[in-house]
Amino acid sequence: MTEYIKIFEDYIKKELKHNKPKNLYEPVKYLLESGGKRLRPIIVLYVSELFGGKITNSLPAAAALEIFHNFTLAHDDIMDNSLMRRGKKTINSKWDNNTGILSGDVMLIISYEILNQYEDSKYILLSKKLTEISRLVCEGQQADMDFSSEKDITENEYLEMVKNKTAVLIACSFMFGGIVADSDTSNIDLLYKIGLNLGIAFQLEDDLLDSFGDQKKFGKKIGGDIIEKKKTLLFLHTNSKLEFDKRLEFENIFNSNEMDESEKINSIKSFYETSGAVSYIKNKVRVYFDEAKQLIDKLELDNDTKKKLNQFSKTLLNREI
Repeated sequence: MTEYIKIFEDYIKKELKHNKPKNLYEPVKYLLESGGKRLRPIIVLYVSELFGGKITNSLPAAAALEIFHNFTLAHDDIMDNSLMRRGKKTINSKWDNNTGILSGDVMLIISYEILNQYEDSKYILLSKKLTEISRLVCEGQQADMDFSSEKDITENEYLEMVKNKTAVLIACSFMFGGIVADSDTSNIDLLYKIGLNLGIAFQLEDDLLDSFGDQKKFGKKIGGDIIEKKKTLLFLHTNSKLEFDKRLEFENIFNSNEMDESEKINSIKSFYETSGAVSYIKNKVRVYFDEAKQLIDKLELDNDTKKKLNQFSKTLLNREI
């Protein structure tokens, strides 16, 4: 993975060749060079190579998805009024909201421009798929925003939001790897479904890590979702399992603006554990991962290659929860 990241980093620096106007492109480079897991480009590069493709040929597709992902982050930070990302100031914090909006917009445009490096038939297919998932990502973001003011959210509604906001882009990464490697349609369709299941599992695991992970390894302050009053599946499951008095106490603590932060985080985490929500979501992660494994078995690949893809999928999720 380290080798993939280095190849990708070198490529994206070379491709970010626009410099003027400075206040448009400097924030773009600032965000794209600020690190991150590079999960999506790694998936594209790995899957493409697994299906016999060349890394050099998969780099534009990998870059398009990573740039698109960062476009969504730039706009998310404005909507959430976030001041920090990846340990650095957000664009809206370092510059201003208008700069964040416009820099995000140009990243969206660049993500399509970079796909122009493929021949017309492949460019059309990749662009069409990116357009499809772009709309779904926006739907997921809107649902996530709506949840903050909605009282009754079902598990299915939450999972649909996760699917659109997070999982479809991971699914697209798997699919792009197959497309640029010229795999057949049945494999490409399966790769998308594999990525969708792994993407949902990834986000559910992320929800757990936000409350119960190691801060140094997770890279973010533990308990952020609790302080921001995010109604993750941990919250929804806990709320559904508590008796009336306990539920009222839980909701009062969760919605409190007066409690000490660490006290509030520890109290809510205790509710999450005693309600069985932690075990429930760990099991959900396994269910989605097992579904992905079953889909991998259906790919037109030899058994050794399927094992490699299974192991790769496992490394995406093995983040010590």
